[in-house]
Amino acid sequence: MTKLQLELLERVRQQNPVVLTIPNMVTPDKVADGLSAIGASPIMSLAPQEAAEMVKLADAITINLGTIHEEQANEITTILKNNQNQKPMVLDPVAIGASHYRLAFAKQLLQDHHFTVIRGNAGEIATLANVNWHSRGIDGGSGQADLHEIAKVVAHQYHCIVVLTGKSDIVTDGNNTFVNQLSTSYFVTNVGSGDVLSSVIAAYLGISKDYYAAACTATKVFTATGVKAARESTGFGQWQTKFRDELATINSSEVPSVL
Repeated sequence: MTKLQLELLERVRQQNPVVLTIPNMVTPDKVADGLSAIGASPIMSLAPQEAAEMVKLADAITINLGTIHEEQANEITTILKNNQNQKPMVLDPVAIGASHYRLAFAKQLLQDHHFTVIRGNAGEIATLANVNWHSRGIDGGSGQADLHEIAKVVAHQYHCIVVLTGKSDIVTDGNNTFVNQLSTSYFVTNVGSGDVLSSVIAAYLGISKDYYAAACTATKVFTATGVKAARESTGFGQWQTKFRDELATINSSEVPSVL
């Protein structure tokens, strides 16, 4: 059984880790607000000229492929070369099944660099596992394969932790597996929930050397916060505001009580 390290919730607020995110340009404000709410310090960059300084400043790095273009691709590869696997990194392979360009770029990154965590939905992780899966755009889609096995295949293939998110979240390092059954439909409605989670996971990685426990804990805290906010909201707009409020105020003793 995976042991969560809920004390990390308070440690993020105390240590204020800097999370460098190469963003999906649809959601940079949501990611920045989410990181600020949990007590981390967000910073984003699109300039290769400052990559070395940004990597030095950061405690963890998130690479999001949601709106990848040539200039951003150059920034990403420059940051990864400067990092040289020193700081923990999260890859968010947004909609890589939607185009050959995205998939080829993601696979090249994974071939050339080691990512601590890959965080994606079922469609994205299945694509990395070369499993036939029906999805459109950024949605998780559907298929017949066993998601636990898909996640393990990718974890073994890329020697990393996989966080496969959906109605239930699967976190695995290929040997150990944590299943988180907390969820709310608002996570699906809210574009960018996954983007925020990827950078929140990075924040937890930035303050812990037990990366697997950190990824499990960040996922649990994030979803518990969303579920708690949903119970206190009457609609989507209210939930968005309440969710940010809860990210800033939820404590470790509250998380286990959210079922």
